[in-house]
Amino acid sequence: MEEELSFGPFTILPTRRALLRDGKAVPIGSRAMDILLYLAGHAGELRTNADIVKHVWPDTFVEEANLRVHISALRRALEDTKQAPAFIANIPGRGYTFIATVQHGTRSPDIGHGNSTPSDNITLPTSDIIPARSSVVMPRPLSRVFGRDQLIESLTEQLSVSRLLTIVGPGGIGKSIVARAVVANGVEPEHTIWIDLSEVELGNLVPTVVASAIGILPRSNDIIREITATLHSGKAVLVLDCCEHLIESAASFAEELLDRAPGLRILATSREPLRAYGERVHRLPALDLPDVKDTATARQSPAVQLFIERADGFLGGFAPDDADLAHIVEICARLDGIPLAIELAAGRLETIGLESLEKSLADSFRILTRGRRTALPRHQTLTATLDWSYMILSTAEQRAIREVSVFRGPFTIDSASAILSNGDAHDILPSLVAKSLIVADAAPAETRYRLLDTTRLYALQKLDDEDEKTQVMQKFVCHLCDLYDGKSYELSATARARQEYQDFQQVANLRVALQWAFGDDGDPVLGARLTVVALPLFFRLSLLDECLNHVTQALAYLDAKPGRDERSRMQLYTALGWPQLRAINAPEHGIAAWTTALAIAEDLGDLDYQLRAIWALWVDAINRAEPRLGLELAKKFQKLAQTSPDIADRVIGERLHGATLHWLGQHKDAQNILTKMLADYKALSAGQHSIRFQFDQRVTAIIILARISWVLGDTDGALGKISETLEYLTDISHDISLCTLLAEAGCPIAILSEKHDLAATYIALLRDHTKALSLDVWHCYADCFDAELHLINGRPKDCLHLMQSCLTTLQHGGFVLFQSYFQSVMAQAQEARGDYDAAIKTIDAAIAGCAQSGERWCLAELHRVRGAILIRNNTQNNLEQGRTSLTLALELARQDGAIGWENRIRRDMAAFALCQTV
Repeated sequence: MEEELSFGPFTILPTRRALLRDGKAVPIGSRAMDILLYLAGHAGELRTNADIVKHVWPDTFVEEANLRVHISALRRALEDTKQAPAFIANIPGRGYTFIATVQHGTRSPDIGHGNSTPSDNITLPTSDIIPARSSVVMPRPLSRVFGRDQLIESLTEQLSVSRLLTIVGPGGIGKSIVARAVVANGVEPEHTIWIDLSEVELGNLVPTVVASAIGILPRSNDIIREITATLHSGKAVLVLDCCEHLIESAASFAEELLDRAPGLRILATSREPLRAYGERVHRLPALDLPDVKDTATARQSPAVQLFIERADGFLGGFAPDDADLAHIVEICARLDGIPLAIELAAGRLETIGLESLEKSLADSFRILTRGRRTALPRHQTLTATLDWSYMILSTAEQRAIREVSVFRGPFTIDSASAILSNGDAHDILPSLVAKSLIVADAAPAETRYRLLDTTRLYALQKLDDEDEKTQVMQKFVCHLCDLYDGKSYELSATARARQEYQDFQQVANLRVALQWAFGDDGDPVLGARLTVVALPLFFRLSLLDECLNHVTQALAYLDAKPGRDERSRMQLYTALGWPQLRAINAPEHGIAAWTTALAIAEDLGDLDYQLRAIWALWVDAINRAEPRLGLELAKKFQKLAQTSPDIADRVIGERLHGATLHWLGQHKDAQNILTKMLADYKALSAGQHSIRFQFDQRVTAIIILARISWVLGDTDGALGKISETLEYLTDISHDISLCTLLAEAGCPIAILSEKHDLAATYIALLRDHTKALSLDVWHCYADCFDAELHLINGRPKDCLHLMQSCLTTLQHGGFVLFQSYFQSVMAQAQEARGDYDAAIKTIDAAIAGCAQSGERWCLAELHRVRGAILIRNNTQNNLEQGRTSLTLALELARQDGAIGWENRIRRDMAAFALCQTV
């Protein structure tokens, strides 16, 4: 027997180190699991921070910041909150208590094996290959799989020896169902990523969709390299479901991915083979058909069993006699054993009997074949079923099924009402659900409807045949415009898993609408409008490449027609500038895009977008280490914000002003302004400002205040601000702000405070987050701080190699905010390697750059480094120049009130004075 600990909906299996929620595995890191086991094992008892650290890290010294990070991760896994905890309560200043009641029990250790079906297995994640989004984790089989037991075992074996296995068969044959069962049956030790390609219209989007789904934001031209970098470290099974409409792209993607990731295996489903190198193809047959003369054998037929189970589900208590069985066998035979067709047919028993059902199918076949038995190819069998299903609908129902076929993903009854031409959606949709043409997915908040893919494609063809597509698609796009316009703030202001899952469902509809709008028969004006209102959704889901593709399409149309829709054009140029603020390998738009957006906004008198554009230009100036220009833009923002009806704009202007003064070396003034700004910001309604200005404004202010605290000599205050803010950002999963905190405050301040273990922890966190999201700039910063640790630990060669590479990359992208500081590190490494001339040249270049740009935040440190290098070279002339540099450094630090820098300068002065007396 196996021990288990249960609390609420959760169960812990200690021997497997697994956490389950209602029987389903919950991903959790190893340290978080150690903490959970320890706290749950002492439920109701206060465990101090020291107790927990000693238990989880018995032989290692760690900062308490590490513990808080893992506690936050554990709370997210349990969906617990710090404010209203249900499981883990914090006793401020003392420790943590597990407050839920824990029940101890046992279970059979062979659960999921033996006689259980594949759908009953518990799949436990045993590696941390990728942080997969909840929407792409392998879906579990929802119903029993008939007649496929031996096949599933065979395919499981094939998948274990073949790196590319494709399940091939006609629509409705059950390819996806079998793929789910195969993965559930034989891929326990590995992480499975399920990608539904049915929602993807363009083949060139396959790598982007996979990358986004597994939690990385590609920012280079080689997306597959970034995917394989994530998957390369362990084994994984990638399921590419529904490849047939993207067959060439899927095949080339699979080949390249397998070539680069040796531990990866791919399971694909398609209506035709990929014809890729190394592919093993298995054609999925129809369900075995029975002999009508042998009723005992007929009842054991998978096709008949499927029909009976589905009919019983619709009717309740369905128990066919031998006469009924004869009709069922004939129906299954006419439907060629195709599971979906059998399920659709079984759903008709609510309104007609078995004999009538059999005759109706026969009529449909005669219509299709026109009397020639050889004219009916196998792939038309499901079409015959759908033809028959369609013909028995009322006129209103037929029109409704055609119109809702434009929805690619789930839709609500309100969305259906927005595009239906006649009839009440509240009446028609339930009727279509009862006839198995629409599926209803009940949820606590709202029922969502969807069409099976084969039904949707069939209805879309009917929509085209009736020459109704243009009219319906116009209504569809207008509806999505209204939907996203009303929810744009909500979509971008939260970072919650449930909301993210719903957002991903919306993307499928958005893709369909935009593809039509920018197509030959579409409406590009509507496409531009839809692109604009969907920008927050694209941004929130990190689908930046796809977003820019549509932005470019819309701008190509609007730029060619000046004055057609200048407001949309302004908003689109705003979006075009986003990547320049966040990535090194971004498209070359940046300043030009924001400058154009500002010009249009000024012509339109749009205050909001003038502020957005000025903010973006300010960010660019600061990133380029041009604080004098930044101060001009900050003052321009403040002046304009005075005319804004939104008081938040004035508060954000204060933040820009305060931050700029810090880079100019006016630390005390900056501290006063930002402290006041935070007090003013606290009174504002939260949530909307990170949409317009992309970052959490409170956090960005605290980042600068933490830096200022260290410069002014308050090391503990600086580290405290960082630790507290890191815990907050980890709780809300705001990755962009978290990376900013680590790069601009956490890593450098930990190093300057000589907390090298803490610095290593922060660097590792920064590197992990930036790698997953492809945030190039911050990833380079992580490498630069790592290079500084190399120098501190006596490895100047490693420091130089890493720092030179990173600085070249940052300079190429125009991100030189910390270049002068990093140059001081590089100069010290060059000196340590014996290259005195190069060291002096590097530090002098840094000082000259500051003189030109007005950058002063670390100018005293640059002169300290220069003085130390000169003195250590130990010639009479150098000694004098070195003392002069140290004296100047001390004077600059005093002028700026920079006690942090002053302490470092005085330490050097004392050390060199000691050397002279020895």
